[in-house]
Amino acid sequence: MARKNTVPVETLVATQENRKRALELRMKGKSQAEIAEELDVSTSTVSRYISTAVADITRETADEYLQLELSRLDAMLAAIWPDIIGDGEGKTWLIDRALAIMDQRAKLTGTYKTAELKAIAEVKGGVAVEATSMVGNFFSRLEELVAADALAQRDESNPE
Repeated sequence: MARKNTVPVETLVATQENRKRALELRMKGKSQAEIAEELDVSTSTVSRYISTAVADITRETADEYLQLELSRLDAMLAAIWPDIIGDGEGKTWLIDRALAIMDQRAKLTGTYKTAELKAIAEVKGGVAVEATSMVGNFFSRLEELVAADALAQRDESNPE
């Protein structure tokens, strides 16, 4: 019995080639709209092609892509940096661009996630210490009250 909804091998091969080509074009800096036009597909299809291709590639290729993106960001920042540190007159838009580049770099390298995890760990550590301190204070006070109550009962049972 034949399987239902079988896709011809030629279609599967063509789709795989389109995925590879879409990723190559994206790595060359083309937008998804430009890639869609070149491959004669929709931008959502291009997005799906790229996502699938990235998921299928090896870790080394993903690292290469990351390094390529980081080198592009470095080049962009290097290109505007002299103007930023120059006279600074009317160049606030360049500072905004530099901050955007730095923001993108931090996202790609996971800097924000690392800082977030450290902050959470510090807060949890601080809360744990504070909770321990509160529990310790509670038991210390409870011991004082029990001791005072025991002393009061002893005084009541031993009138002088």
